[in-house]
Amino acid sequence: MKNKQTRPKAFDYFQNQNGSKKNSFKNFKFIFKFLKIFFYTIIFGISLTGCIQSLVVKTSHNVGEALEFYNSKEEITPNYTIFKKSENENAPGIELATKNNNFLISADSKKVNQESVLNLLRQQIGDKNSDFGEFNSLLLFQNNENEFEYLKGDKTNEFIFFSSAQKSYEQKTVWTEINIPSPKYFSEKADKNYFESLSNAKSLPINNFNFQNNTNERANISEKIDQFFFKIDSKLPPVNRSYATFSRDILQVLYNKLISLPEFSDNKLQNAIQEYETKAGKEISPETEKIISGYAESIKKIIFPINFSRIDIQNKTYNWNNNDENFARKIAFQNEIPSFPIVSWLESWKLGPFYSMFVYPISKIITWVTSSQSLSAWSGWITILAILTIVVITKLISFSFRFKTIFGQNKQNELQLKKAKIDAKYENYKKNKVMQQRHRQEVADLYKKNNFSPFAPFSQILVTMPIFIAVWRALQGIPSFKVTYFLGLELAATSYQKLFDGQWIYLPIIIITVLVQALQQIIPKILNKNKTKRIINAQENETYKKQVKTQRIMSIIFVFFGIIFQASLQIYWIIGGIWEIMQALGVHYFQKSKVYREKVQPWMRRKKWI
Repeated sequence: MKNKQTRPKAFDYFQNQNGSKKNSFKNFKFIFKFLKIFFYTIIFGISLTGCIQSLVVKTSHNVGEALEFYNSKEEITPNYTIFKKSENENAPGIELATKNNNFLISADSKKVNQESVLNLLRQQIGDKNSDFGEFNSLLLFQNNENEFEYLKGDKTNEFIFFSSAQKSYEQKTVWTEINIPSPKYFSEKADKNYFESLSNAKSLPINNFNFQNNTNERANISEKIDQFFFKIDSKLPPVNRSYATFSRDILQVLYNKLISLPEFSDNKLQNAIQEYETKAGKEISPETEKIISGYAESIKKIIFPINFSRIDIQNKTYNWNNNDENFARKIAFQNEIPSFPIVSWLESWKLGPFYSMFVYPISKIITWVTSSQSLSAWSGWITILAILTIVVITKLISFSFRFKTIFGQNKQNELQLKKAKIDAKYENYKKNKVMQQRHRQEVADLYKKNNFSPFAPFSQILVTMPIFIAVWRALQGIPSFKVTYFLGLELAATSYQKLFDGQWIYLPIIIITVLVQALQQIIPKILNKNKTKRIINAQENETYKKQVKTQRIMSIIFVFFGIIFQASLQIYWIIGGIWEIMQALGVHYFQKSKVYREKVQPWMRRKKWI
């Protein structure tokens, strides 16, 4: 019997050492893979939460309303309403002005006694640290394109401003007698909108006025309404008195502003009212008709929002309306959505990790850029600079995560074709479990051999989706973007809605967005098509088309999203799309260079990235 040969134990030292190194490396790879999966899972969870919150957390295109991001508490801006002189020459008066005019109160350099307007507003309500409460209302008048006047009362010289943070409101204007068109006037004009507003305000029994069975299209109103003009009743009820007082101040200050206009000054309005009443609206002068028509249109836009809509037929007055308790307890021209300003990172956590980790940092960058220069002086260009800054930062972050995928695109296309061959081979064995098992194993071996994860394309979406949603929500919550008017476009407006309203100026940005998004999807495919030319049969080609079908659907969805979002996000998509196109071209030609072939490509292969 042969003696068993024994190996010296000294050799075990080297074997164990090599084994321990291999085990350590395997453990490291396992931990790294686990952390990677954990990271993407967390990102997916946060992104999903962000998608859901996007449907719940309300935003608005009005400053001082809903969720907003500010650099500091001193910059928090209340809701404000701007009036201006009517642009209709046939109906002079005043009307509401759009806020998309590159004017922002927090950026206004106008000061009174070395104090900013926002600080004075806080002093007026008696709280220097106030964020103006959930609901508030401030009145402004636009005298010309770049001049805005903060309306004040002639009794106390204080701003016409009321906030839910206040306990009460005191009268600020000297109330004078105001005559405004009565229901009879609007009946003669067959103004259905006026009577519908009266009905909604629960002002009169609905059977007191209607347009049915009336050949002359006039409203059937009570015969007791026999005058064309009623007075405003300044005797306010004790219930909801603060709200009523503020509304009466608004009416007075706007009336004072209206009669100061050239068309109404020097008693022109009073004389026109007297002539119209005396002649019962017949055979009046064209000038009187023009004045009264413009005055009626102006008043109609005011009395219902301020709730002076209750008709007192006996006393022939418009009274404060307490019939609708919910409306009576609203501040006139207040924000519809409660104000929710975010100033610090800790405050952003109230909305969860998505807003604190993604939305808030992006908003901070935007507000830092926009506050560095005057919005009106730059005519909106500062907001474009802010968008450009965000594009650069987000694309660099995205590129760092997608680096391996971008440079390994050729390899992915090759694998898609190889997988198409495998899929075609098992196409006729879909009901055979054994063959399907072989099919799955062969695909798994293909991926393992080439160090490719089938979830790699999905990981790209996990990176880009939260960034896109975060940018979208940040842009909606930046006050300066809500008022920016750039090259005739309201950045807070939804382009396709404006287009349907007949504003064709929004058509070019929609077309450019679609073209850029389409080119962003097509150009990389064209560049990679020549690199991955292979001879495949018809069945393999059909299988390959099924694989890329999902990609085409996603491309169409992205183009669709580019149409339905607001103009500011469309500008972000255009700049971002141009970046992606330039990136695809840059990578394509860099991969053809000598530096890439001799240095970068070998290094990536050693890292098993391509």
